[in-house]
Amino acid sequence: MLRKKIILTFPPKIVEEPITYKLIKDFGLWINILRAKIDSSNGGKLVIELKGEKKQIEEGLRFIKDAKVGVEFLEQEVIWNKDKCIDCGACVSICPVGALSLDKETFKLQFNYEECIVCGCCVEACPLQAIEVRF
Repeated sequence: MLRKKIILTFPPKIVEEPITYKLIKDFGLWINILRAKIDSSNGGKLVIELKGEKKQIEEGLRFIKDAKVGVEFLEQEVIWNKDKCIDCGACVSICPVGALSLDKETFKLQFNYEECIVCGCCVEACPLQAIEVRF
């Protein structure tokens, strides 16, 4: 089973369409909604984790794109500027899921995109603004 975290961007016209329901029903995908910001007049964004076989995920993503929903993989929406980062660790303790950690040997910051839920806590905690969330 594969797991993919993606950000879906819904245009206002289809924000009320049952897209996630169809991913579950028609493609047999397991969906975990991590974050949502929906406004029927402005559209919406949804951070989801998809879990399923490779073929199921590929077919589900094709369906989403054909429905004119924007698809971005999470890594493209959470930007960690390693050059700006000084590995101070201010973001580590504030991360609710442990996506950020300091390497025990090098004391360098590690960012595990697979664990990230795009909550934005790290953005507020970083004194150098080395992390940006585009949501």
